[in-house]
Amino acid sequence: MVLDLDLFRADKDGNPDKIRENQRKRFKDVALVDTVVEQDTLWRRLRHEADNYNKLKNVCSKAVGLKMKNKEPLGPEDEPVPSELAEKLVDLTADDLKPLTVNQIKKVRQLIDEAIVKNEQALVLAEKARSAALREVGNHLHESVPVDDDEDHNKVERTYGDCTFRTKYSHVDLICMIDGMDGDRGSAVAGGRGYYLKGPAVFLEQALIQLSLRILLDKGYTPLYTPFFMRKEVMQEVAQLAQFDEELYKVVGKGSENKGDTAVEEKYLIATSEQPIAAYHRDEWLPEASLPIKYAGLSTCFRQEVGSHGRDTRGIFRVHQFEKVPEALKQWMPAQYQELIPFTKPAPIDLEAAAAAAKKNKSKK
Repeated sequence: MVLDLDLFRADKDGNPDKIRENQRKRFKDVALVDTVVEQDTLWRRLRHEADNYNKLKNVCSKAVGLKMKNKEPLGPEDEPVPSELAEKLVDLTADDLKPLTVNQIKKVRQLIDEAIVKNEQALVLAEKARSAALREVGNHLHESVPVDDDEDHNKVERTYGDCTFRTKYSHVDLICMIDGMDGDRGSAVAGGRGYYLKGPAVFLEQALIQLSLRILLDKGYTPLYTPFFMRKEVMQEVAQLAQFDEELYKVVGKGSENKGDTAVEEKYLIATSEQPIAAYHRDEWLPEASLPIKYAGLSTCFRQEVGSHGRDTRGIFRVHQFEKVPEALKQWMPAQYQELIPFTKPAPIDLEAAAAAAKKNKSKK
């Protein structure tokens, strides 16, 4: 998710300083905001120039037509365009062309065509630089999120029931007691953190999935069983850049079903069904009357877990493959915090919030 560009544009009632302050609260790079503003300003200027160049092509055509209609001389073929006109090409007017001969105007048209090519190249570069920085700028944090760089300073939002911590059995103990997984054979076949789910654990997982989906269905959510992989350009729109290196698995395959076509296409395995759900209404306009749209996702999730070496190695934790049923809404209102996280205790500090998140919560017992 990226912020609306108008938020960076002071002339569109945007406030870049507010976004800079938000980056500081996240302890993230403030210079990204400056890059977005600079490249967007450049892009808008180049876009304006591109529109002017296209208009000037029509102005030149009309000027040549008028001179031909009046049977004015074509002029020498080697007569150059006055330097002062060539230097202010983007700002030329019909009056500037009146003193020129037909051949001079045709040369002006050639200069315009060359300028259009250069302008388009610069426009693409500015847009790429702007988009790259924009994807890394975080969403506005919710006002309730504590600003700190130490997670020990998380704020407790609310407590329900008896939260006394009692040590009995860990999830590792429980899964072993029912003989519900085989990590040794799983690692031998799939590599580190691979596992086989077996016996009663298979039925328990399926029961939990069914229970979750039915609860969400009763709450008005539409279940969506999503694709397991996404095209690179679509994944870039819903995932953070850091996820491509630290979390996502890349899959390279044939780009066409034609036998003779050797083109390849990059795709990425999803880390959560929220990613394809976020792209479900891609490039669509949703009428306000249809909101909120609520989805319950279901998919296998694939995560590399780069950087977690040696951590949480026992049991089914930080594994590379698992099933999940997330909730996804296509509209967000403050009241929905209460609906979606009714048993939240701590509100983690902003360092834990993903760039797309306004707030992140954890539940503990």
